[in-house]
Amino acid sequence: MSTTEKPRGRQQRPNRTELIAAWSRIRDAADKGSIPASALLIALSENKPFVSCREFFV
Repeated sequence: MSTTEKPRGRQQRPNRTELIAAWSRIRDAADKGSIPASALLIALSENKPFVSCREFFV
């Protein structure tokens, strides 16, 4: 028997599994040398806003 996940509605917080998966993806990207992922980890861990600098380097 297979079950399908119901899509979340608007303004609903992600569940714990989704948060763990998102942190894991960010950490994996940072481990592979992604500078934006590393900056995001630092900003999130220090509870600071994250601003992408991509527009400055284009």
